[in-house]
Amino acid sequence: MFALIFDFPTGRYHATPWGRHVNEADVAWPPEPWRILRTLIACYWRKGNRTRWPESRLSSLIDALASTLPVYSLPEGTVHMHTRHYMPAPAKKPSLIFDAFAHVPKDEKLMVAWPDLALDTETFELAADLASGIGYLGRAESWTECQATIQWDSQKANCLPIEESDIPAIETVVRVIAARSAHDYATERGRLTKEFEAVERTEAETSGKRPPTSSTMEKRRRKAFGPTLPERLIDALALDTADYQKYGWSRPPAAREVLYERPLLSAIPRLVRRREVTDDRSRFTVARFLLAGRPRPRTEDSVKIGELMRLAALSKFGWEDGRPKAPSVISGRGTDNKPLRDAEHTHTFWLPEDADGDGWIDHISVYAPSGFPVEVREKLDCLTRLWVRAKDSEKESGNAEPGRQEWRLALEGFGRPGDFKDTSRIFGRDRIWVSVTPFLATGHLKKSGYTGEIRRLLKRRKVVPAGLAEDVEVEVLPCITVNGAPRRAVHFHRFRGRGGEEQLDTQGALLRLSFPEPISGPLSLGYASHFGLGMFAKLD
Repeated sequence: MFALIFDFPTGRYHATPWGRHVNEADVAWPPEPWRILRTLIACYWRKGNRTRWPESRLSSLIDALASTLPVYSLPEGTVHMHTRHYMPAPAKKPSLIFDAFAHVPKDEKLMVAWPDLALDTETFELAADLASGIGYLGRAESWTECQATIQWDSQKANCLPIEESDIPAIETVVRVIAARSAHDYATERGRLTKEFEAVERTEAETSGKRPPTSSTMEKRRRKAFGPTLPERLIDALALDTADYQKYGWSRPPAAREVLYERPLLSAIPRLVRRREVTDDRSRFTVARFLLAGRPRPRTEDSVKIGELMRLAALSKFGWEDGRPKAPSVISGRGTDNKPLRDAEHTHTFWLPEDADGDGWIDHISVYAPSGFPVEVREKLDCLTRLWVRAKDSEKESGNAEPGRQEWRLALEGFGRPGDFKDTSRIFGRDRIWVSVTPFLATGHLKKSGYTGEIRRLLKRRKVVPAGLAEDVEVEVLPCITVNGAPRRAVHFHRFRGRGGEEQLDTQGALLRLSFPEPISGPLSLGYASHFGLGMFAKLD
């Protein structure tokens, strides 16, 4: 038994079936065996430890996986969806593009298993190492995390290969391509070569010419087939699709077409067309992003990621004379390029989140109480990554390039705080709110301490009615728990990246706020609250 477990953090799988045009809006589901083997090969050449694993070991792994067809356990509730947009073209009419994908339910995983395959220990270790390095499957936006295993109940498979003679109801059958076995590929390669040579000799005899010599035949064969008939199966799998298309192959000679019976992909229900509003800011005050990468940033570094997210958004608008061209709702600065002094803080908050409680930041919520104009929504939709120069100790951690640490972003959607209450603890309503990151006073603490400071800010910001602000109970906590470990305020990064800003409270405190009645989040108060400090979450 050998199996691969694929998890799709963004819930999307993008891949166009072989021989289909992208505008047919079809999805290669299940992921073809051909595609999976090519992914492992690509991971070896891009990320693999070639000192530990020689290419011969990779070739043995690929030959073993190609020798038999896998079975699948496809996530239930997967929906076939697509988006449409116009691709601009200079001096031409924009082209309508369909982007189809399979929407995989949250926390559901795709299983690909070879039930009768037994790998030796060293080959399995190679497979596991390659699986852990897979970052996407299909198109580059199909982010995935993968792991190999030898323990899985193949009876759970719901997508199995079938023979042509056993085709049931046609809507449950899908044709995909898989690699030939190494033996079958060698046989097919020999057949194609012999057929080509026979045709060449026949044409020579018909035209009265001398039969071509072996060297001449070799040159003609190379011209006709190019690199598309290498001796080894692994080399045939590693070829670029453009090579096959260039030499006129409708399907790679190392591939075969197979049938699978799969569960029906659900179709997204037809939505009633809504009336578009040119700039309805009130409808969208939150943009929530998924953050992926290895390793993800720590919760203790929230303020760093909040500042980095703001810089990434500003870069989409550009700069002029050292000033951001972004509107004040994003930049937090007025026309004089000075920080806004808005008592209600209606400009944007950049709030990193650890939604699953494992101690690592996995989401970033961008919250603007005044709402996002259309132009801002368009720019935020273009955010796909964050990066920062890595420390020397991090340069070999497997990031995008040496000396650089990079994370990927995927926009989960725009909405209002209540839309995310079920997936995020910083949204929704509750009576008790607890620190996620330390609260730092914005000035000198008075005799009333943090209680007085919290009440002052709540009233000044008008976050809650004045009566609730005055009656809130504030408890200073000795620590909070982050992934099972106690963390005090000093464990968190508590300073802005830019210098020159006065910060009177450098210690900070972790607090528990108890209101007389439930209030709505997000709740972020105090120094650097726009960047993830002073952030609170619901107790439950």
